[in-house]
Amino acid sequence: MIKINLLGDALAPTGAKKGGDKGSAEPVQVYTGEGGSRSSLPIAGVVVGLIFAAFGGAYYLWLNSEFTRAEKKKAVLEQDRKQYEPYIALEKKFREKKETLQKKEEVMSTLKRQQTLPVHFLEELANSLPDDVWFKKVSQKGMAITVEGEARNFESINAFYGNLQSRTRWFKKINYPGANRNSTGAFEFTISFELQNAV
Repeated sequence: MIKINLLGDALAPTGAKKGGDKGSAEPVQVYTGEGGSRSSLPIAGVVVGLIFAAFGGAYYLWLNSEFTRAEKKKAVLEQDRKQYEPYIALEKKFREKKETLQKKEEVMSTLKRQQTLPVHFLEELANSLPDDVWFKKVSQKGMAITVEGEARNFESINAFYGNLQSRTRWFKKINYPGANRNSTGAFEFTISFELQNAV
């Protein structure tokens, strides 16, 4: 915005009369405007740019220091790992040996139970047998047992069948298709069941 002093012409005669100086009679022009504020914008941009550059440099230095610290820590951990590698291998060997021993122990326990199983089986089978029933043949295939026998009457066979059913700890899936009378007057039967390892 330009401001012009318009009073210069009115004051010119007075000045001429007093001093006789023509130069003082000329009008004075005063210039003011937005030029100063516009010149300050580039300076502010430069300052802001310098601030961002300073922050960026500081952040870069911080990242660089963190990276260096991480590299040092990695080197220390790698050195520790190499130091403990023999102990790690030894622990792995002991663990594998322990698993092998546990498997052997399980096999031995299973064999021990299977060794005592026939004794318990025969004992339970004898306790289930009525007085009027006797065996002709007992066969085993795995855990499947087949008993072939004779009895004096059907009631004794049914009693034997009921005794087997009541001993669920040892016997399961009991199958009794029936009995037939032979030429001697005795009743022949076949009973099959599965033996449970209840030891």
